[in-house]
Amino acid sequence: MADTGQLGAKNINDTTVLFPYGCNDSSCGYCDVTVGNKSYMMMASVDRSPETFLGIKPDDYKALLDRGWRRSGNIIYKPDMRGSCCQEYTIRLKSSTFKPNSKQRKAVNAWSNYVHGIDYKREQAQKYPISRQEKRRKRLAGFNVVERIHEPEYATLKSKNPLEPAHKFEIRLEENTFTQEKYELFEHYQKSIHDDEATESGFKRFLCANPFKPKYSVDEKGRKIGPYHQCYYLDGRLIAVAVLDLLPDCVSGVYFMYHTDFSQWSFGKISALREISLAEEGGYEYYYMGYYIHSCPKMRYKCEYQPSQILDPECYDWHPFDDAFRTVLDSKPYYSPSLEKRVEIEGLDPSTEPYFVERKNITPYPPTEDDTVFTTNMSGVVKKEDIEAIIGDTRILVGRKLAIAEMIVNWEYMDIDIPGSTKNKIAEAIATVGAQLMPKVIICLALGQQ
Repeated sequence: MADTGQLGAKNINDTTVLFPYGCNDSSCGYCDVTVGNKSYMMMASVDRSPETFLGIKPDDYKALLDRGWRRSGNIIYKPDMRGSCCQEYTIRLKSSTFKPNSKQRKAVNAWSNYVHGIDYKREQAQKYPISRQEKRRKRLAGFNVVERIHEPEYATLKSKNPLEPAHKFEIRLEENTFTQEKYELFEHYQKSIHDDEATESGFKRFLCANPFKPKYSVDEKGRKIGPYHQCYYLDGRLIAVAVLDLLPDCVSGVYFMYHTDFSQWSFGKISALREISLAEEGGYEYYYMGYYIHSCPKMRYKCEYQPSQILDPECYDWHPFDDAFRTVLDSKPYYSPSLEKRVEIEGLDPSTEPYFVERKNITPYPPTEDDTVFTTNMSGVVKKEDIEAIIGDTRILVGRKLAIAEMIVNWEYMDIDIPGSTKNKIAEAIATVGAQLMPKVIICLALGQQ
């Protein structure tokens, strides 16, 4: 049983507190299915009240990333990969092992040449020639991503000589706050690339929300932690923004936008290499590239960043994201190599695992309040029979008071199988968050009462 003596306001302010929304059905942005994207959602913060207890610790959010979760503003969500029309796999890359391909190297070099300009390069060669030792060092080192990605930056150039390049290119890592300049870039990008209208409120909600506790911090390794905007300025003009979550042991890419005046410069490649470089030189180790959807051609570019790893959707271990894995996805869109291996080695009964039940074709249907992670056989969740032994110890927030679930009146008589019931909501939270992380989390049972 949880120690209720440890529950208090100080505890709440330093603890992840989440409000469970439940299962969600929405249209899919990757295919033509009207209602085929299925997920489980929780609210991690609200903007309307500075006093709300809701919020998520960065290390807890990192743990959720490793269970297939992502965030959109203040909402965190876990896709039901088995039940959705398009399977969203979490992929990551270890920055120290990354090997850029020829197209990626070409994009970085082309941008550097543009920023430097012909006159600058000519004058540099005449007045400040590179020594033989330096040329030899670079030749032996090959293409150093961190070094090359900084080459066009104004501060880097001025540290080498007093010459002025053709353009002044600067990178600034800023807190993810709203500015009119950022919004206008977002508005242009949405209209030009996605043929979609933008609003200031939507921009703030999507790309300026900060659900973390604390909002910003520096960890014991000296790494910045929190949501940031990596802003690209050319001659004082904001031309691109990478929206990033800097977390313990990873840089997580959230969104990237740029002005179409610079479409020819392959900013998608440049931004990815810059984020990989940030992970490497900042000591974050991994770069999380968001979701990979094998059935979506627009996602195939993520295969080009190697060697990378893909998260097993059932067992949550990592596998090489190589040609062999992608070949399997051609015929088996939902694939858990770890679970298949366990069944083979341990002689488990496949009929007890929802993974092996034939997946029905996704048919558009209106969302119903009766859908739960248990009735839909959601992928990769803790089984209900394993939850029943621990659910009573779950910490809950009722109004401004902390308690544990078993303190709820008539708790022992509540049915865990009734959709929407308090016991069912808590069980869903445990199933998706995971039994290992759940002791660090408090479940808020009602918004607007804090």
